Amino acid sequence: MPMNLQQMRYVLAVVDNQSFRAAAKKLYITQPTLSHSISELEKELNTELFKRTTQGNFLTPAGTEFVQQARRILQAVSGLSNTFTNKAEQDRHFSIAGQHYDFIAAALTRILPKYPDYQYLRVFESTTLNAIRDVAQYRSEIGILFINDGNQSRLLMLFDQNKLIFEELGTFETHIFLSTHHPLAEKEALTLEDLAPYPQVRFTQDTAYSEIAEDPLDPPTTGAVIATSDRATLSKIVSQTDAYGSGSGILTDPEKQGLTLRPLIPATKNRMILLKHPDQGLSPIATDFVTALKTFFPKSPDRK
Repeated sequence: MPMNLQQMRYVLAVVDNQSFRAAAKKLYITQPTLSHSISELEKELNTELFKRTTQGNFLTPAGTEFVQQARRILQAVSGLSNTFTNKAEQDRHFSIAGQHYDFIAAALTRILPKYPDYQYLRVFESTTLNAIRDVAQYRSEIGILFINDGNQSRLLMLFDQNKLIFEELGTFETHIFLSTHHPLAEKEALTLEDLAPYPQVRFTQDTAYSEIAEDPLDPPTTGAVIATSDRATLSKIVSQTDAYGSGSGILTDPEKQGLTLRPLIPATKNRMILLKHPDQGLSPIATDFVTALKTFFPKSPDRK
């Protein structure tokens, strides 16, 4: 049986929903039906689109190429249909991948009133490597990461391997966040010496890529480290203990979370970047999201 549009939609549904099970539920079909259809497609193409593992299903390089072309074909078909039926596109979705940043949700909420017809909006917060993979495999249109002298070499290598490019959104200086009742809360700025007696809370990362941790401050050489993969858990630990964390210094209503922010001295410069595919222009909603995102950052000397 020749490849058809329905099979393309099935593959994209698995990618967008991150699993065969979730995709089948979204499509109102059984999981065996979905799996069989995609298996038949793989036999017809004589290539494996998904690598099936106990940890999940991941696109192969051939699968990534298939998704890229399938999206273009389905978008063209949808555009052709809309031209003659005068109906709006029915399946609108937008997904962002990134590290754990409060301002991502803040920027998204600013633009949502402009896009009431979007049926699926997704913010995927995870490790640096998972965020890169999410964009590379077309699960997310864009990614939000930070880059500095410490992680630049490894990140550029990963971007090149995944055929992705980036542009700068703005710069930020490393800030320390701690409880409003922390012994250091009265200080206007903090040094590494100030922080030495206290435990540091960090986001867990892929162990093979420790140099691309999303915390802009290195782990302490002495003292305890508390690791978590959840932003809410990290904030709660910091707000209720003498532990501290590091980040961009951009938080929405930190006082309501029981947190206070202090700059780290000497100042360390970091760049927040937008990760994307070189051959894919930004959708209108992504363009508006990026515009909202840039308002959170001061302009760097080389960004006008």
